[in-house]
Amino acid sequence: MPLLFLLALFAIADFALLFALGAKIGLLASLAWIIASAAFGIHLIRRESLLTFQRARERMAAGEIPSDELMAGASFVFAGILLTAPGFLSDIVGLLCLIPGSSQLLHRWFGSGTRRAGARTQKKSQEIPGDWNIHQRSAEDEQARDDATPIEGEYLDRDR
Repeated sequence: MPLLFLLALFAIADFALLFALGAKIGLLASLAWIIASAAFGIHLIRRESLLTFQRARERMAAGEIPSDELMAGASFVFAGILLTAPGFLSDIVGLLCLIPGSSQLLHRWFGSGTRRAGARTQKKSQEIPGDWNIHQRSAEDEQARDDATPIEGEYLDRDR
């Protein structure tokens, strides 16, 4: 509940600042800034989400946990979302998320929990017997699933 309250307070402050600065700099300049920042935010979301997914896939293929790439990508996507929101305060916070050290700051705040959760998941998957482990399915199991006979039955078409 406090997070929702802070989010509502941020939105109110963002719109108040938008109207106050919009009155000072004019309607056309405000609209131009909002449209330009939204276009940049959409471009940033599209580009960074694809790049982050590609880098994370490469790290996972190498057998590593892609937490650093995901946190950096989350920082860029969060910045893009803030830039698409109309308002000067959200644009300022979005631009602050684009500073190179911001992903390390997010990783410090949220990274300790993700590392612990990843370690717990790895430990549990090692404790599960081979028959129940999803990653240890054999080719024979896959072949048996493909050769399964279909279930036969009748179809009745009833009007409601």
